[in-house]
Amino acid sequence: MTVPPPPPPPIPPGSPGPPGPPGPPGPPAAGPYGPWQPVAPKPPLSGLAVASLVLSLLVCLAPVGLVLGIVALVRIPRNGKRGKGLAIAGTAVGGAVVALAALLLVIGGVRFSAWTVEDGEVFGPREPTSASLFDLREDDCFTPDDGLPEPGGDRLKSTSAKVVPCDETHRGQVYGSFELRGETFPGTEAIVAETHKGCAPLLHDFALDTTALPRVRSYYYHPDRVGWASGNRTVLCWIGSASGSLEKSLRQGPADWDDVQLAYLTAMRAAGEAGVSRPADDLRNDLDGATAWAGRMAAGTGESARSLRAEDGFPATARGPVAAFADRLEKLSAVMGSAAKASNAQEFEQRMGAIGTEDGAREERDVRAALGLVAPGGGDLAG
Repeated sequence: MTVPPPPPPPIPPGSPGPPGPPGPPGPPAAGPYGPWQPVAPKPPLSGLAVASLVLSLLVCLAPVGLVLGIVALVRIPRNGKRGKGLAIAGTAVGGAVVALAALLLVIGGVRFSAWTVEDGEVFGPREPTSASLFDLREDDCFTPDDGLPEPGGDRLKSTSAKVVPCDETHRGQVYGSFELRGETFPGTEAIVAETHKGCAPLLHDFALDTTALPRVRSYYYHPDRVGWASGNRTVLCWIGSASGSLEKSLRQGPADWDDVQLAYLTAMRAAGEAGVSRPADDLRNDLDGATAWAGRMAAGTGESARSLRAEDGFPATARGPVAAFADRLEKLSAVMGSAAKASNAQEFEQRMGAIGTEDGAREERDVRAALGLVAPGGGDLAG
């Protein structure tokens, strides 16, 4: 059995009664730093300010970071968000990176190399204007401010030029451009090799009959290491007057030839492109480049020989010369194919020596005379 608790003792007279319900809370107790106060919530952080600083630290996105930083500085006073310091830092870093990239592009991003040629949309001429060489586009006729490179030189002294209508005196004309691929700088030699191959078809798009061109020299622009780091990937291909000035556009078109002449020039394009792609350096000093070029020549001359034999529209007076030229091209293709397999420079020279003086120039001259085209040497590119 459970025993109930004893009753509470009696309350003596004059003693306070039992505690009642709690009363309302009093003022907060004072601490060592005064009365406690509730902490107000912080305003949110500006996402634009954070993005500005992060993107400014990424070189390729620094311009975006600069813009976002400026926008954040304008909006923060209005929306009361935090991050003004981040926005200032992003704007400063982004501006510095953009300015440095522009400076490096101007100082080190331009390199023009001259090379000798042995064998898109047309925009038309522009009004005379001073321009950077970076601004040149296909079909522009221009004169570099400091002239063309000296013989044997590979660099223009100035990055500026005067663009003029092609019917006015000028020193050069752009015939095409293309973009290199890749993130890592592949090295100057690799870029030069790619430039030779890339510019060759553009030249034949611009002037299918390179033999009919006046005494001009072909040049190209390619980015060096500093230009590559700043994002430049453009190769600019152009021709310049080797002796004197030019007075007209050198672009050719189908209307310049009759159907038979056009058929011949089209058949010879493969061999012509291979010839133009020859490396600028002495072949004896670059076995890999030499054998690669010989391989392109073997394929190009072989393809042109087959195209000449397949064309049945040549007049009777030209069929004999065309057949003889096709025979010569096939022999050249065999020699070039053998040279492409050489294992050393001496072997390459020996195999190339099998061409001798029988390089097809006489047969080509006979075909062009029979078709009414300019004779080789009458307007070939400068050597």
